[in-house]
Amino acid sequence: MGLLVLALAAWLGLGLASASEGADNSSQLCQEAPAWSINGLSPMEGAMGQVTVVALLKPPTLAPPSHCFHPHSLGGLRDKLARQGTVDVHYMIVNEKAPLSRAMFRELERQAPPGIPVFQPEREDPDVWQILGGDKDDFLVYDRCGRLAFHIQLPYSFLHFPYVESAIRFTHSKDFCGNCSLYANTTQEVRSRDARWSRLPSLLWHCTSTLSSCQGQLRVGSHTQPWLRGKVMRGLE
Repeated sequence: MGLLVLALAAWLGLGLASASEGADNSSQLCQEAPAWSINGLSPMEGAMGQVTVVALLKPPTLAPPSHCFHPHSLGGLRDKLARQGTVDVHYMIVNEKAPLSRAMFRELERQAPPGIPVFQPEREDPDVWQILGGDKDDFLVYDRCGRLAFHIQLPYSFLHFPYVESAIRFTHSKDFCGNCSLYANTTQEVRSRDARWSRLPSLLWHCTSTLSSCQGQLRVGSHTQPWLRGKVMRGLE
């Protein structure tokens, strides 16, 4: 399966932030990240020109073992992508603002891979997770112009699935949102994207906590019908 198809499979099959839903200040697809800061610092500043990956994590000791994401595994993905040429990617971790998570911040920082900063909102800071419209173990991938390309949620954000990796690879090489001069051949990419998306209806993906209970659905106007994801993928190849 080609890179584009794999990435679009991720886009269609994940819990994603909808471009037309959510609070006014929450992250929306193909829009710039909402302003947020921690201790007076704005971590997203200076991100132009590179892909930015924001992981919303909490200390593993505060999560049930079956739902535990180990921050050090992010380092393995980063190193793998770098070896294969996916460089100029900036990674960061944002801890939960809740008091217990703040108290365990040093443990999260200790388990984070070297070179990946961990940010901790203090009591006087805004709730960054809320501003970004995210939750525990969400990954938000921003393109070279600082716009949200992917918002990957559980259970698909676990790194043994291919979705986070595919989202980073895709965003690194393709200007899917369009009109970003920091990508090469952006005009060609926009035309290719528009041709493909013109054939895709608006999709909803409703998931519970397990993969086996997920069901993709196609929204057409006010009607909702079952949808076979494979059929969509074959149409895009």
